[in-house]
Amino acid sequence: MEIAGSLIAGLGLFFIGIRLIGSHLKELGGRGLRRLIARATGNPLLGALVGALSGAITQSSSAITFIVVSMTSVGLLTVRRAVPLVVWANVGTSVLVLLAVVDLRLAVLYLLGATGLGYFLNLDRAPRWRHLLGSALGIALLFFGVVQMKAGGAELRSLPAVADILAFAAGWPLLGFVLGAALTLVAQSSATVSVVAVTLTTAGLLTFDQTAFIVFGASLGSGVSVWLLSANLTGSARQIVLLQVAAKVTGVVVLLPLYLLEMSVDLPEVVALRAAAEAAPQQAVALLYLLLQLVSALALSLLGRPALALAARAAPESEEERLSRPRYLYDQAVEDPETAVELVRREQARIFGHLPTLLDSLRPEAGEQAGRGPLLEASRNLVGRCEVFLTELLDATGSRGLMLTVLQLEKRNQLLGELLQTVGEQLDGPVRDIAAPLEPDGRLPTLLGALVESEHALLVTAAEALDREAGEGHAEADVAVLLALSGDRSESMDELRRRVAQETRLTAEEHDSLYAATALFERIVWLVRRYTLLLEREPVPGA
Repeated sequence: MEIAGSLIAGLGLFFIGIRLIGSHLKELGGRGLRRLIARATGNPLLGALVGALSGAITQSSSAITFIVVSMTSVGLLTVRRAVPLVVWANVGTSVLVLLAVVDLRLAVLYLLGATGLGYFLNLDRAPRWRHLLGSALGIALLFFGVVQMKAGGAELRSLPAVADILAFAAGWPLLGFVLGAALTLVAQSSATVSVVAVTLTTAGLLTFDQTAFIVFGASLGSGVSVWLLSANLTGSARQIVLLQVAAKVTGVVVLLPLYLLEMSVDLPEVVALRAAAEAAPQQAVALLYLLLQLVSALALSLLGRPALALAARAAPESEEERLSRPRYLYDQAVEDPETAVELVRREQARIFGHLPTLLDSLRPEAGEQAGRGPLLEASRNLVGRCEVFLTELLDATGSRGLMLTVLQLEKRNQLLGELLQTVGEQLDGPVRDIAAPLEPDGRLPTLLGALVESEHALLVTAAEALDREAGEGHAEADVAVLLALSGDRSESMDELRRRVAQETRLTAEEHDSLYAATALFERIVWLVRRYTLLLEREPVPGA
């Protein structure tokens, strides 16, 4: 029981360490890591280096894949630029496996002591040290778990019954392939499974061949895991996942047949190579894992163009993705801040123009031809793209007047996101829900229709004013008209709510929906007014 306890405790500490490392290092990287990724992709070599660094930090190629997917979805990356990041992240994950074969017991004890001292001194309460200390604790627990598993495994290996089981299993090394794939589907990390396998090999519980097959299976299982998690993705996002799956499969397809050939061919060189591997199995397995990731990354880097073509054919670009592509913004524009400011105005005016189009599906005469479709999500993605662009523009701007303009555009971008959110709530919620139960000739449908038409007219007027501003600069007349249209509506809304309260044909739920509809209308008017006030107060560039 003591031996089993040592193994289970070691495995538990290992998984706790993995979780701590992943969560805290991601926080340490955070926005800076994403910005580094976005900027590094212009150079394939630098992209590969950043991809490997990202894999080493997160210790999860799956996590990097889905971070890159999210960045691609909002237009920060193209699929072509994302390929080096994704495939070389696999190489970065090999750091953990390589460290697992080194005797770090003494270093782990010192690290645990230093981390405990940091917690005793309450350094974990300081934002500057919290995630660094958490990462150190995760690393210490992970490798302390490895030490425990090695110790427990060495004692377990000496038991006669275990020796018999291992001798039987040694004749079926392919079982390790299936086991490696299955465990990776559960653990969501081929590096994690490989480290455990290396540890058991060091303890003598697995032969070199068994562990090698576990590593091969883990790599394939990692690809299958990413593919399963991406079932709801389409377009470019799906293409990136398919390229990651192709990288995992390529490494196994190239190296596994060679390994099987090496097992069956009795050449002196091969015998010597296998003898060296048997003498130091844990180091050989760690190198095999590294080689597997390198072959995958190199193959996809060399065959990137045809691989991209096949991925694009398997997952063509979606309508939402096409609409999410900025019309005016591009990365190099930040080098000329004054021009970039005008490009942001044009992009924001274009996004604002989507609002009345989205609202068309609630207007009886417009029918369902517009609908929500992909336009709402695409507009949200464009707002996110503007936000990132404005952040980069603020870093590149030296003029005080331009900085104030950029800050004003950031406020407008935030309001634009809130407008999209509110219109989305209208499309999904009360306005649509209460239209059906009301009789066509009743008073309430007329009032509800008037609300929608009034809102639509306000949004069209604002969109036209923003179009003119983007081309010629804002006019005082436009601002005056918008301020008048977006004036206080509280009295008319109170009157409408009183009429709703007197309506006996509606259920309690329908009454609540009507109240919610009026609240959303008021919010739209209020947001448009705030947006207009920002037009009125906009600073002059260069001042």
